Amino acid sequence: MGGGRAVPVRFYSSDSELRRLFKSLNGLVFPGGLTWLWLDSPYVIAARKLFNWALEANDKGNVFPIHGTCLGFQLRRNDLLVDTDSVAHPATLIWTPQAADSRLFGGLAPDLHDKLADPKFNIALENHMYGIPPNFYQKYPILAQWYKPLSTTLDRNGTEYISTMEGIKYPFFGTQWHPEKPPYEFGMEEVPHSLDAIRVSQHLANVFLEAARMSSHKPESKEEELAMLIYDTAPIFSARFEVMDEENYDGPDITYYFDQKDKPPHGPDDDEGGDGGGPAAPEQAPSSEDGEELSEAKRELHFKFWSTQGGFF
Repeated sequence: MGGGRAVPVRFYSSDSELRRLFKSLNGLVFPGGLTWLWLDSPYVIAARKLFNWALEANDKGNVFPIHGTCLGFQLRRNDLLVDTDSVAHPATLIWTPQAADSRLFGGLAPDLHDKLADPKFNIALENHMYGIPPNFYQKYPILAQWYKPLSTTLDRNGTEYISTMEGIKYPFFGTQWHPEKPPYEFGMEEVPHSLDAIRVSQHLANVFLEAARMSSHKPESKEEELAMLIYDTAPIFSARFEVMDEENYDGPDITYYFDQKDKPPHGPDDDEGGDGGGPAAPEQAPSSEDGEELSEAKRELHFKFWSTQGGFF
């Protein structure tokens, strides 16, 4: 929507391939989806490498934005998630004082600012099972060192969670809600398709792409540029061909299948509803690749790792 072109980043690629691709990109989007975010997940390992390279680039003056949506939002602080009842939930944004002069919302049209907070409109589509409570900013000061909360939202039970945040030093943005769904996804009947919802989507796309335009990264050749674009992969009309027997399909209208390796090694369970991987809560028992529960020692290592991280993980 903002004038950018999509390039798929395969998490199982070699370090050299990831690095080559990173130097050709102008920004990263960690999308919503469904997978586990365990310490040893190849997806998490690759995401962390990309995040650290983005830090290095920005520190050297080469702007490189990152936007995380839903699962991509949760990827920032996987260790701090709590349960929420927010699957297929059109909702409002409760603004924080920091939103007014933020990069993400500072230039938002006044009428959209008001409508996003007005329950008469409910144009922010939430679709997740986990969230970060706002009081965790006091409980875990490292959050406040990296990100400022721009909005919170209430789930169906009144549980408040952070729904939008952005980096303090870096051009990193996160939405627990889905600004990408209103223009493109029509399977889930709860997705708002009003002009206001589309305008919000357009605004966020503009903010991200304007930051991406400041990046000096570029492919080494025109041939490399054309080869890495998503246009080289044929999309599948999944809303028609894969779910004709479902009365209320809530998946994407179009799906890209790159190859079998894209299947996550720590797959989601069979429960329906909502984007997002499970939180690394101590009372849960993360599963290993063969489906068995991880040992107590490995679980302890996992939680110790997450608790030491800063802006990511």
